[in-house]
This record gives sequence, structure tokens and C-alpha cells, in this order.
Amino acid sequence: MNVPLTRPVTGHEEIDLLREVVESGWLTQGNRVTEFEKRVAGYVGARHAVANANCTTSLHIALLLHGIGAGDDVVIPSYTWIATANVVRMVGATPVFADIDPDSFNVTAESMDAVLTPRTKALMPVHQFGMPADLDSIGELARRRGLLVIEDAACAVGSRYKGIPVGGHGNMACFSFHPRKLVTTGEGGMLVTNDDRLAARARVLINHGASISDTAKHAAGSVEALLGEEFHEVGYNYRMTNLQGAMGVVQMSRLDEILARRGVLAARYTEAFASMPGVIPPRAPSWAVPNWQSYAIRVSAASRNAIAQRLLDAGIACRPAYMACHLQPAHRSAPRGSMAHTENTLATVIILPLFSQMTDAQQEHVIEQVRAAATPSP
Repeated sequence: MNVPLTRPVTGHEEIDLLREVVESGWLTQGNRVTEFEKRVAGYVGARHAVANANCTTSLHIALLLHGIGAGDDVVIPSYTWIATANVVRMVGATPVFADIDPDSFNVTAESMDAVLTPRTKALMPVHQFGMPADLDSIGELARRRGLLVIEDAACAVGSRYKGIPVGGHGNMACFSFHPRKLVTTGEGGMLVTNDDRLAARARVLINHGASISDTAKHAAGSVEALLGEEFHEVGYNYRMTNLQGAMGVVQMSRLDEILARRGVLAARYTEAFASMPGVIPPRAPSWAVPNWQSYAIRVSAASRNAIAQRLLDAGIACRPAYMACHLQPAHRSAPRGSMAHTENTLATVIILPLFSQMTDAQQEHVIEQVRAAATPSP
């Protein structure tokens, strides 16, 4: 039995809308992107959602919008995908790595506070594996120290913090729509904000810095309107295509169903692993409802690789680690605090398969193989 790590949920609805876009001839950013933006903004409860190429470009734009650059420090977790650290470097700032809470896999206000410097300008918590970070305590730290909060919500579409969807708490947040996420457009990202001015500038920056959007050009009824285009700052080609927008429109209509199914599967995993010797399931804080983008168990460092290898040998896709950015050559020189929990987590985590189409038989196969590998020999 082969069990993939994940599988996107798609069907004829995506195909039908993609066909409509192809036949329309409007393949670049257009009406379906606008509709997708409205659906995301409405879902999370933000005033604006700005679609773009991916979550990395969203984070890049978010930093630029807040004037973060050379001489500034941005506090981030080391236990995150490399893009979180890369975007800080992309604007000329310095990433400062904070440790994580071993239960939630997220940075905390305390770990961030411990590495603040006089140059710190922003905090960038990551909702790792779709588990919401403690936004209230991080927000309070930011207010006390006069800092910005930019949420790396790449994995967290559909997750809730204290009953409110991630992205709807007033901070600028950035989502990913990579195929490993619950909602996918193949590649794609979204920046959400309640700030009218920043949203308008974001739309300029993702379109080469142009003062007139492609949609406005096509709607223009005069030569004068077309000749009015100006470029007041250097921008980027970070636009989302109308094909991706069409995918996103349909995918957002599936989100609640996907969340419900993943919740059932995660609960079944947790029940099975709760009393299994040598295995620690993830623990969601009382204020968090994760979307279960990934399901990560912890085992002993001594047995982790052997367990992961047994799963692979049994046809079960898994990931025996995530990433600690401070150990990567590109970021080893970056300042950091204690990385004890990060490095222990890196050595003990296995990410198990979890996807909406997962059958009971597939999940039982995963559970039994973990049990067999984790149980000490008599």
C-alpha cells in the first residue's frame, strides 16, 4: 500500500473554470484573481487581500511596505521554511532567530523578547504546520516595544486563533497556495491587510510599480487614460495569473469541507498515538484550532531515522525533519538566541501523511507501521 504525504483536492469544477478562463483569452491577472481576493478577504475578515506569485513574494512586499531594510532586525523562528529567513535578507535586513515552544512548534513572545535588539523593527511569527502562534502575547510584546507584526501564515489558511481565522487579527498576514497547502493554485500567495493605503501600494509593487493596472488599461476608453501610466518606484513582476485565480475561487469553496475532513483524520491519529509508548502527538493550545496542514509526531532522536525509514520501506511518504534555518549555510552567521527546543525538535519530528482523500485503510497502515517501529523489541 502506497500512502502519499499529501494530495490536493481537485475536481471537474476546477477544470470547468480553467477552461472558461482559457477560452476567454484573459490569462494574466484578471477577473478571477479579483474574485479569489474577495473570497479570501471575506473568509478571514480582512478589508483587503492582494494576490501575488507566492507567499515568499507576499512576505517580501509586506516588509517593503513597512520600510524594513538595511540596518533593521526582524525576529523570526529558525524552525521554519527557508523563505522566512530569505525574505528578510532580500530587503537588506537581518533575521534574528528565536527558539520555539516544543508542543506547538511556534515561537513565543518570551522567546522573541529574549532576542530583541535596539535595531529590531518587526516580529514575524510563523503558524507552523497550520498551528496558530499566540498572537495576543506576541501582539502585546510588539505594542510594548513599538514593533510591527507580520504573520507568516503560509500554512495557516483556515486555522483559527481564539475563534477568528488567521489573517483576521489586524496584522498583515501572508498565505501560500502551494499544493501542500489546503487551498492550492499550483503556486500563489496572498497578502491580507486592513490598511487601505498599504493595500493600494502593494498592488502597485506587484505590477512593476505601474500606476495603472492591466485591468484599468483594458477598461480605458481614451488614449489620454492609457498615456497616463507612470512608474514612481521600482516594482516587481509578482502578479498572479487568471488561471491561478480561477483555481483559487473553486478551492475556497472547498475549504470548509477540507478542514472538516482533516480534523477527523487528525483526531484519529491523536487518539491512536496518545497512549502509544515512544510517540508524542501534537498538542493544540486551548485557544487554537489548527487546519492540520501537517501532522507531526515526536519520537526519540535515537529512533527517529529508523522509524522514518520503516515508513518509507512500507510505502508511506513522510518527512523525518523540517528545517532549522540557523543551521543552513546561508544563515549560519545570523544572530540567534538559545536553539535548544528548535534543535531537539529537528532531531525528533516525523511528519506523517494527512490529506482529505486518505482512506481509513491508509491511515491504519500508517498507525500500525509507526506502532511496530516505535515499540521496543522484547
